[in-house]
Amino acid sequence: MRRIFEIVMVAVALACAGACGSWSGFRADDEVIASVGTTVLYRSELAASMPSGIAHQDSVAYSQVFISKWIVGQLKQQEAQKVFQGSEADIDRLVEEYHRSLLMHRLDRHYLEAEPSPEPSKSEIAAYYSAHKADFRLSYPMVKGEIVAIAEDFRRREQLIKWFESSKAEHRADFVELCRKNNFLHLQFDEWVSFSDFLSNLPLLRNSKNEDMLSVRKLQRIHHNKNYYYFRITNALQVGDTMPLEMAEENIRQILISQHRAEVIRRQEERLKRDAFTSGYARIYE
Repeated sequence: MRRIFEIVMVAVALACAGACGSWSGFRADDEVIASVGTTVLYRSELAASMPSGIAHQDSVAYSQVFISKWIVGQLKQQEAQKVFQGSEADIDRLVEEYHRSLLMHRLDRHYLEAEPSPEPSKSEIAAYYSAHKADFRLSYPMVKGEIVAIAEDFRRREQLIKWFESSKAEHRADFVELCRKNNFLHLQFDEWVSFSDFLSNLPLLRNSKNEDMLSVRKLQRIHHNKNYYYFRITNALQVGDTMPLEMAEENIRQILISQHRAEVIRRQEERLKRDAFTSGYARIYE
């Protein structure tokens, strides 16, 4: 980097001294700030690349990086021309292939912009899910459940647990309100979460085996650091079970959009072929 910077400074000094007059492409109304062989970089090119509103201190650093990259780019280009001398035909072929691929990609994008993909409906997503359930298998367990942590000296702990286990709406409301008033941890997982995320809220030993909990539906308890942790798993899915629809929904949405885009491009390609063969512009010879 220091060597490159020295090259840049020498080039700038030569430019300021008027020594750049012999370089090809020199413009009297511009200033040369760097060169590699007979290829030069003008100050106007640097200025054109400079982000608008950049502070003076930042512009100095930007200029050094830009000039350094320009020099490296020129040196690599010239070295490549030496190394691959005689392979111009292969390079031209690769450039042509890239150009053709770029044009086709832009044309496909034009097709898609003219016929944008509609947002898949809930029924379409559900239908795809039902037809492809085998493609949506869980690689980790998932659960629904609830956790509450109660101080061991809380006098109404037994009453609170009865409300916790109750199915009556008024008892559940009293339970939630009492937890709130006493700042007790209360987590309710009505949506599917990973089993590991569920367990992360419990004082369990790291790397301990807890898969047996997945089959237990009754209230479970752990005593730790002057607190009782009560928890229950209301539903569980094992590894290999079908992924819940709400988990697969976004993935299916992207699949349906991709399918629609592929169909748009396929129809346009078929149109091109049909028109070309009909008009005789394209032929297949025996």
